[in-house]
Amino acid sequence: MLAGAVTAQAAVSVVNFGLPAVGPELLDDFDLTLFELGAVLTAGLLGAGLSLVAAGVLVDRIGARGAMLGGTAIGVVGLASAALAGSKEALFIGLFVFGLGSSVVPIAGTGALFRAYPAARRGWALGVRQTAVPLGGAVAAILYPALYAVGGPGLTLAASAAAVAVSGCWFAAVVSAERADRRFSERGSFAAILRSPGVPTLLAVAACYIVVLQALLAYLVPAVEEAGHSELTASIAYFAVNIAAMAARIAWGSVADRGGGARRVRTLVEVGVVASVGALVFGVALHAGAVAVVLAAVGFGLGALGWNALVYLSAGERVDPSLAGRSVAVAATVVFVLSGIATPVLGALVDAVGWDALWITTAVIAGLGAALAFRLPPQAVSDRA
Repeated sequence: MLAGAVTAQAAVSVVNFGLPAVGPELLDDFDLTLFELGAVLTAGLLGAGLSLVAAGVLVDRIGARGAMLGGTAIGVVGLASAALAGSKEALFIGLFVFGLGSSVVPIAGTGALFRAYPAARRGWALGVRQTAVPLGGAVAAILYPALYAVGGPGLTLAASAAAVAVSGCWFAAVVSAERADRRFSERGSFAAILRSPGVPTLLAVAACYIVVLQALLAYLVPAVEEAGHSELTASIAYFAVNIAAMAARIAWGSVADRGGGARRVRTLVEVGVVASVGALVFGVALHAGAVAVVLAAVGFGLGALGWNALVYLSAGERVDPSLAGRSVAVAATVVFVLSGIATPVLGALVDAVGWDALWITTAVIAGLGAALAFRLPPQAVSDRA
């Protein structure tokens, strides 16, 4: 089941986090501004963010299997439409529809792992599942430029649609079809989540960290090239960042599991500190040689891309076990919606005042996230889910 969850998420992440690998090409072919490029690159995340809560309700009502099949169908239709797009508006809409359908993947996958693993192993298990996000980016860093060179955006997105279809159906086949017990009303469940100790602060931490993540993923390649480095250097840096993120998510998750899960909060603080320092170092390294750029990008990625599983894990464990899936959906909604909102704004910041301002701003936001995480109350962990 863990393999199925990873594969389905990786196929979705190839699109959501792999498109920046061909960002410069999309910029030219669709005559985009940096603001518009940011909107296109995060259209899928925005669509998913707006439908994650609904996806959580759907998974509860009809089970993960039915929700996965329906969501996969919608996602494939969206990608097929994007592959045929002849304008930037059509491209955005197709990717947005893809996001609406793909929103069931993180909810079904995280919920299944919460039920399958005890508290002392959940950080590791969710860390492994979250490696699917940078794995998708790493795969796209290799395949997307090649596919784009051969067949442009049409072939690139059509191949992605096929991968989403196959992986989604596989995960639907192996995930449990059981429905969750309903112990709260729809309205009462979300009120109970937001009243749980530490949840509002945790959502604020997630809001800070997702801005940092999107700054790195969406603008790494353009920033490296604008600094005068080659396309090869930019591609290597992007690939290396995604590989580092895979290792970081497993490592941070394992660290958070120490003491039977008692180290959750401290780990969330540490990951923000690493990201803040990494942003400043990367901004300086852009003015140095290619090796320095790649190494600094990896260091930045160890923090900026290592926190997701920690936030989802904490969101699920801070509430009543019957609300864990929906609590994760709430946290994921904050993450996905802000991905779509923050990325164009960051692009506009670069247009207005330059790249150095982006990395300084990113460092400040990462530091704010770490400070908020430091204020989180301790959480009790349980094997119930």
